[in-house]
Amino acid sequence: MISISIDLGNTPSVLEALRDTRNAQLVADAAAESFVNDIHDWIKSGKGFTPRNGQLQQSINWQPNDNGTAEVYANAEYAGYVERGTGIHAGHKPWVISPKAGRKGLKIPTGGVASPVGPQMAGGGYVIRRSVNHPGSKAHPFFFADLDNRQQHMQERALSVLAAKLAQAS
Repeated sequence: MISISIDLGNTPSVLEALRDTRNAQLVADAAAESFVNDIHDWIKSGKGFTPRNGQLQQSINWQPNDNGTAEVYANAEYAGYVERGTGIHAGHKPWVISPKAGRKGLKIPTGGVASPVGPQMAGGGYVIRRSVNHPGSKAHPFFFADLDNRQQHMQERALSVLAAKLAQAS
């Protein structure tokens, strides 16, 4: 017969370490921070939306819930529309865009590059319309994109924090 005896001595178990709500909170915070970092990396790599004024990207963050959990959020009002799309791209009907009150039409740029000296377009022009049907905007997933890799990164980060805590305890 071959046998081995293993004595863990004073080394706390993983479950014992997670029973301490402070450790559970550290692990949740590390996972949330990892998820947010992955979102920002996804956007910077050009795989998500193209930031225009930075408001959406700046609204992506996380907060501890102080109960062993953490919340990741994007609190820009339009974040859900960017993530899922709008109109026909999200399974809805297109809508009509009409001119503002007191105006007779919409002035729509047809292309080209904006001129530095005014609103006219260099190499393009304008089309005037009484109204247009807007089909919506296609989705530019950033929050729930690449979940498999993000989950792996969260687990690695959480285990790293937990391992550091266990090493301190022994």
